[in-house]
Amino acid sequence: MTNAASIGFSLFVLFANVAPLQAGGLKSPSFEKPDGWKIVTQGDSFQAGIGDDASQTGRRSFTVSLPGDSPTKKEDFAGIVQVVELTTADKGISFFAKDSYTGTTSRYHWMELLLDGEVIWEADVAGGDTEWRKVTVDLTRYLKKAKRKRVGRNTYREDTKYEITFRVFDRRNVTRFGIQVWADDFKLLKETPTNPHNCEKKKVPPRLNELLVYDDEDGLFQPITKREHFQKKRQQILAGMLKGMGPLPERPKRRSLSDFNIRVINTQVRGRYVKKTIRFDVAEAEVVHAFLYEPLDKPLTEKRPGIVGMHPTSQSGKSSFESWPLCNFPIELAMKGYVVIVPDYPGFGDSQNHNFDADRYDSGTIKGVFNHMSCVDLLQLHPDVNPNKIGTIGHSLGGHNAMFLAAFDDRVKIAVSSCGWTPFEYYETKKGRLKTWALPTYMPPLQTRYNSDHTKFPFDFHEVAAAIAPRVFFSSSPTGDGVFPGWGPKAAAPLIATFFKVRGVEQSFQFHQPRAQHRFPWDTRQAAYRSMNDALDYHFHGKLGLLAERDGDAAIPILKKSLADADPKRRWAAADMLASLNDASGLQQMKQDLKTFSADRKQAEHALEIARVLAQLNDNSGYELAAELAANGITPGQRWRAAVVLAHIANTDETALQAAGMKPVAALKRMAAEERHEGVFFVFVNQVHKILKNREDMIDIFAIAKDSKHHTEPPPGNRFRMAEIFHSVAVRDRDKTWR
Repeated sequence: MTNAASIGFSLFVLFANVAPLQAGGLKSPSFEKPDGWKIVTQGDSFQAGIGDDASQTGRRSFTVSLPGDSPTKKEDFAGIVQVVELTTADKGISFFAKDSYTGTTSRYHWMELLLDGEVIWEADVAGGDTEWRKVTVDLTRYLKKAKRKRVGRNTYREDTKYEITFRVFDRRNVTRFGIQVWADDFKLLKETPTNPHNCEKKKVPPRLNELLVYDDEDGLFQPITKREHFQKKRQQILAGMLKGMGPLPERPKRRSLSDFNIRVINTQVRGRYVKKTIRFDVAEAEVVHAFLYEPLDKPLTEKRPGIVGMHPTSQSGKSSFESWPLCNFPIELAMKGYVVIVPDYPGFGDSQNHNFDADRYDSGTIKGVFNHMSCVDLLQLHPDVNPNKIGTIGHSLGGHNAMFLAAFDDRVKIAVSSCGWTPFEYYETKKGRLKTWALPTYMPPLQTRYNSDHTKFPFDFHEVAAAIAPRVFFSSSPTGDGVFPGWGPKAAAPLIATFFKVRGVEQSFQFHQPRAQHRFPWDTRQAAYRSMNDALDYHFHGKLGLLAERDGDAAIPILKKSLADADPKRRWAAADMLASLNDASGLQQMKQDLKTFSADRKQAEHALEIARVLAQLNDNSGYELAAELAANGITPGQRWRAAVVLAHIANTDETALQAAGMKPVAALKRMAAEERHEGVFFVFVNQVHKILKNREDMIDIFAIAKDSKHHTEPPPGNRFRMAEIFHSVAVRDRDKTWR
């Protein structure tokens, strides 16, 4: 099926499955006919359908069942929904329900009746019995005022269509709590019930803007049914963003890096990259301060992907990553061979004196977009960068800046947002909180034009996500994020996923919701890097690395075959990727290669890379080489690689290490005290934090490193020395496994 045909088919299925309106009453209220109701579920454990094992009237009823050994997650559900036309003549609704549960355990499984997403009746299964009971619900309180449906961005019409839902809903995770629930004989009532069973009024979840519609010439919503409608939708989303941010000026045309007037303030060699502190011109009298991370030892003809890294809300701006053990993704990407630029956002870092009142922009946000698009301009002209392989990644403030950049700039092939967004209504966790978006640093027009009323805002964040399609959008939105509440992205994710699916790029929306607070957990970061590798068709280990990440265990036969390759770097890559797939097939070849290359000091760095793979396979053959080079390595590359090997060896069996007389932690402590090279010391501290599992050993190593007489100055923009901060974090997290 062609992409165009796929899109057409998806659109047909989408609109063909809309439940038909039943005017003047419920269709198949007793489930005797197989139509009228649509089954809806969330999660995989609940089983729902029309059955004939129990019935209040007739032969059939709706039933939801959960086997006793089936776990569920909080907010899993299964139910039925029907769209009906209701007027003030409809006074109530009645139905019958029963369940199979006779125990006393409560507050897990609930039966609910919803009207347009609002719970109007609820009952804990523990509070019922195994016999049919009649439930009557008053509708008059919900139908007093005419319902208004949004039919355009700023247009509403009276609506009489309502969605009635009956469901079984889990308010907690369930491990072993099987039940069966039945519902039958639904009726609309023309007289107000005398003793209704309504629950207390519940807060209705926000109604997010539809995505699969565009505005016609009259400003009314029309369904997206053609390919060209997607482009129209994107342009309308961008127009709305510009209303909230202000106009985006045109950028100067540039033909070479010299047109940016780049000034290099400082250069540091670290690990696999060179870190440059630069400033450059993005327009007349407009300067951007940035860190530029460029790969070392890259073949001259090879071009790498370029990444725009976005810092969080931190006074130190771009420098925040230099002393942030748990989220320094620009450095992690630089170690993987990417070219990374991290600019200061206006008002932060070396740009903290930016005068928002005097510049030509209506908001700090649109100034940021201009700067960040200029960074893309720079990357595309960089001699080490493939101009067709550009991505962006950010956390918090940087998380939504990454989204904004990708929305406006289709040169960006993947956007990774960590803790960067939630729909505006979900952000308003307390009255007036939305006004923080109207600060000069962000978007003053949201206050001056829209009075911080989210119902009037010209765009919302799930629309920004849609504007990124068909390119890749990776969102990490933790459950416990208190800045951008995680339940907002969770509510919006199905809308975004459907949009990407109908767009024909279902796999391009990648939604992750780790159990964490306002941070970017290690495992989720690694998933983001794999997505970046895939989207930008790049891996540090080349085609073998991509093969392993894309195909998983299916790649093992090819990787094993590559262990016999004449190129030693290809053998190393194959063994490394096999190890990542928990396959130790490369062990013997790597032991042989270690013996060969460790005998030649010119090949010591490659020998240490092999030793690292062996250590990850619980083989400590490289210990003596690593311990000797950590102390006496001639090149910085030998010493930091030796530290990495020692950290991995320190994770192996302690008893076996003692029996063999190996003391990797002692060697790391000596390095903490004696290493003079700034770049080696930085990589040493950073890698120990990422690799070493024993937190007490880590704390002891950092306690020595923070008192180093060779590294007494804090990173630019920070009050504390880098090792001092790492020590503090390690102590704080001594009972955790965070990296």
